[in-house]
Amino acid sequence: MLNRSIFYSNEEDTTLGGRISMARETSGLSVGQVVKRLGVKATTYKAWEADRSEPRANKLVALAGILNISPPYLLSGLGTQPSKLGLPEQQITQLAAQVEQLEQSLKTATVNLRQIKRVLAKMRQDK
Repeated sequence: MLNRSIFYSNEEDTTLGGRISMARETSGLSVGQVVKRLGVKATTYKAWEADRSEPRANKLVALAGILNISPPYLLSGLGTQPSKLGLPEQQITQLAAQVEQLEQSLKTATVNLRQIKRVLAKMRQDK
């Protein structure tokens, strides 16, 4: 995670809504996933990202936890900000699904290979 100071400036995250939006995108979560975990309406959450309203303190702390960032970063832009180096949660979920699919394919291929070996062994015996 990167560390911010008063000497660092980034136009993307100069507002609370901008920091919320950037942190959500960095984490790889959709608006739907965040609102489901947070327990708020999508319109409420979208208003936060658009700087039309602000979350209450309890929702801000919960949001920081969901987005894996510090509440002070959300409030002020100072401190630890989201890292763009890690894989977003959505990509991790997709990779896990691919691993599961490959494992299933490997099991199927192993069963098929055993069947073919049995047939070959029987054919050799019949000669």
